[in-house]
Amino acid sequence: MDEMKIQSKFMTGLVSRIVKKVLRTKLGCEVDIQLNEFRTTVIDDKTHVHLDLDADLTKEELNKLLKTIGI
Repeated sequence: MDEMKIQSKFMTGLVSRIVKKVLRTKLGCEVDIQLNEFRTTVIDDKTHVHLDLDADLTKEELNKLLKTIGI
């Protein structure tokens, strides 16, 4: 079993800033993101991902993000 956890304030803050910058440059969306926890577990060939985050964005930005991923 392999496991990775990102829970510390420093690492979650760093990842939050990176994701915010990527969303701004790639999609043009201003989204305020705060990653609270990221955990992934791999057992055999199955991967489980747990993501806990808060995001503040407008309805238009949400629609833009959903359209980008095909929803």
